[in-house]
Amino acid sequence: MSQALRNYHHGDLRNALIIAAAELIERDSTLDFTMAEAAARAGVSAAAPYRHFADKEALLQAVRQLAILGLGNRAAKAASLHPGGSIEGILAMGHTYLHYAREKRAFFSLMWEDRGNIEEIRENVAQEDHGGFMILVGLVKAFCEHNSDTAIDGVYLATQIWSMTHGVATLEASQLINLFDRSIDPEALLDQSVRTLLVGATGHQPL
Repeated sequence: MSQALRNYHHGDLRNALIIAAAELIERDSTLDFTMAEAAARAGVSAAAPYRHFADKEALLQAVRQLAILGLGNRAAKAASLHPGGSIEGILAMGHTYLHYAREKRAFFSLMWEDRGNIEEIRENVAQEDHGGFMILVGLVKAFCEHNSDTAIDGVYLATQIWSMTHGVATLEASQLINLFDRSIDPEALLDQSVRTLLVGATGHQPL
């Protein structure tokens, strides 16, 4: 019995459908499921999903939030394994991002592709940690406080690191990361780039 079906038996149809859709995406590595398939996996009638979701797009938006939460949980775990403000913690978060993009390609695509609801995403970001980004901000701020005598905008620097990480992950997913240099290793490229950014911002050479 799937987790979705167990949840529904506890009376939470909405979450059961979200989990059912996520399980279909996980199983087939594609977003090309139908509402009827999600309903069947949750053990309900084909009409039942429309009590909570106007259409498949609305269901996918809910799954997107679940994927973002999953990435955030992984990021928090990776960060917790290293001292606060250490370069190792920052790099570990980058590696977590790359691993997630590889293992959850359909979810990664869903998280960041343009689905016409960017303002809703902005509202959600203002209320919660979006995929662990605020954890990264905290690590970057702590690193800067330990290694620089001048005030540094931690959010801006963290955005630079995230943008670089996302770019590496996206290029790798498109099989283009080594288009010009076959020797490129994504983790090594990311590590060197992040270190360069941190040195440029603080003037401190991380070990």
